[in-house]
Amino acid sequence: MTSYTKIAIRGTAITLVMHTFATVAAYLTRIVLARSLTTTEVGLFYAVFNLIIFFLFFRSLGLNEALAKYIAEFRAQEKFDEIKTALVSSVSLQLVSSIILSGTLFLLADMLAEKYFKSAEAALFLKLLLIYVILSIFFISMKGLLQGYKKMFLLSSTEFVKNVIVLVLIIIFIALGYGALSPVLAYVFVFPIIFAIYIPLSWRVFHFAQYKIVEHNKMAKKLLLFATPVFATGMGNKIIGYLDTFVLTYYRDLSEVGIYNIMLPSALIFMFFGSAVAAILFPLSSELWAKKDTKRLSEGLRLLYRYTFFFAIPFLFIIIIFSEIFVTFFFGNEYVEGAIALQILLVGVLFTVIGTINYTFLSGIGQPKAVARITLWAAILNLILNIILIPKYGMNGAAITTSASYLLALIASTIKIKDYIDVRLPIKEWAGLIVATFSFTVVAIMISKALLLNPWLEIILSFTVATIAYFIVSYMLKIIDLKELKYYIMLALKK
Repeated sequence: MTSYTKIAIRGTAITLVMHTFATVAAYLTRIVLARSLTTTEVGLFYAVFNLIIFFLFFRSLGLNEALAKYIAEFRAQEKFDEIKTALVSSVSLQLVSSIILSGTLFLLADMLAEKYFKSAEAALFLKLLLIYVILSIFFISMKGLLQGYKKMFLLSSTEFVKNVIVLVLIIIFIALGYGALSPVLAYVFVFPIIFAIYIPLSWRVFHFAQYKIVEHNKMAKKLLLFATPVFATGMGNKIIGYLDTFVLTYYRDLSEVGIYNIMLPSALIFMFFGSAVAAILFPLSSELWAKKDTKRLSEGLRLLYRYTFFFAIPFLFIIIIFSEIFVTFFFGNEYVEGAIALQILLVGVLFTVIGTINYTFLSGIGQPKAVARITLWAAILNLILNIILIPKYGMNGAAITTSASYLLALIASTIKIKDYIDVRLPIKEWAGLIVATFSFTVVAIMISKALLLNPWLEIILSFTVATIAYFIVSYMLKIIDLKELKYYIMLALKK
């Protein structure tokens, strides 16, 4: 019998490690940009880049999630012709939508540069990044194949390799004197390099040429039927993730946009706690649901609810407590005014870590419509609060709005899951975590004030002592079960 727990733990561990590496590379990229460009130049790039990313949901149409789901199913059924057909159908549909999207943005580029971005350079940035739009189709489809085949090391390594290549290219272009154009050129050239590396590796996973295309139109319809509600979900997520930048660009100056677009990713990098779990949870939940194995689904979610918050809190709260030191050290004094926004966003990340797990589970059991409804309501809240708060409070208003949207999505998705499986929410453990987190915060602050050392030594010592106190309080309140943890660790390590 397949040990789904072992697969989940090993897959999550591998993905978590690779996500960590990818996060470090992405963070170094932000540091290089912040240190090499002005806040206005950083703001211009991210204002344009976020517009491109926002409209990519028109391109993807939710097909990437559908592709991963059906490849996992077809592989289990040994229907390899259908896997090839699904790949071809997904790429074909996305090519059509990409051509429409790219053509529209190309024609509007000059007008947007003048009326919205208020910078002539924006038109060139926008036109060049349309190359990224087209080439990303093949990259994402390749990831769907790897996810469906549960090749977790290859899958999780793609983002790390991509981020490293982007970082290296940015450094090269900056050294060559391209200035604010450097990150644009990096994203234009990253995918050709990625393809040279991963196409041979993907060929070993699935020998594309050995199989034939069968019932292409039927497959396209099947993918779209699943993808349509996922498309609505993607729209909601894009609104939550990017609308604040759009409103900031309209109401505030590009310098504040630049600062916020350094703070937001600095907070969201900690979403890897949820993303690492989600990458393996999606195909597993789909397979277990198809087998009607709700017992293991329920047990798995219980463990995730119990321990994901527990392990994420120390890392998030040490940044919250010492946010100004982190911002100044990594990005410079020009960005220190974004420290409050960073603190607010990190609280929101705690909410969305579990929300990501909930979304993945619901999609995996074939309920993307439920996810769509939840994210659209969260997006509506995001829109309303952005319009109210950003004109007056700027980036801090944007941070409050994003965190509030994540909280709504967490509450709604948790309630919805109980409609499908009997899962006990660890309310007692979560309440205990509030006490443990308070202990962590108090100890960390006390240690930092008692010591007159280098700020980074203070942070390291504060984190170490506060984490020990956090674990002790958590154990006393029975938030963690050492025997349970030992069992699952040994199961993951067992051959």
